[in-house]
Amino acid sequence: MSQDKELELIRRKKMIEMMTTKQLPDSVVNISSVDHFNEIVNDYIDNIIIVDFWAAWCGPCKAFAPAFEALQKEFKSKGVIFAKLNVDDLGQIAQQFQVSGIPTTLFIKNKKLVHRQVGMAPKAQFASIIDTVIKKNTK
Repeated sequence: MSQDKELELIRRKKMIEMMTTKQLPDSVVNISSVDHFNEIVNDYIDNIIIVDFWAAWCGPCKAFAPAFEALQKEFKSKGVIFAKLNVDDLGQIAQQFQVSGIPTTLFIKNKKLVHRQVGMAPKAQFASIIDTVIKKNTK
């Protein structure tokens, strides 16, 4: 096969890949409904999705929020999706995952729970947890 034909095949393959790959969110996703949660889990099946279960009245949740936002910016390039889920608005999802205390952060990949972090952690410690989960769940 000539180099031109090989190059054209590579270009076509890359174009198809780019057209079918869903763009990663630019910021933390605020999950608004059960359907929205399911959409995120289904659309980003190959990505690690980190869901922060929180409530407006929860002091530790409020304290953890800036670190969670900052980590989203740091880990976006690694294909990690960050989402927040208010347990007062979407208690059925919290029940489904047996979240009994907040903040609780769940790590989901391929529609499966791969890690659960109960309570808040300092930013550096949470970054280390994310790195560990990525290493354990990368092909």
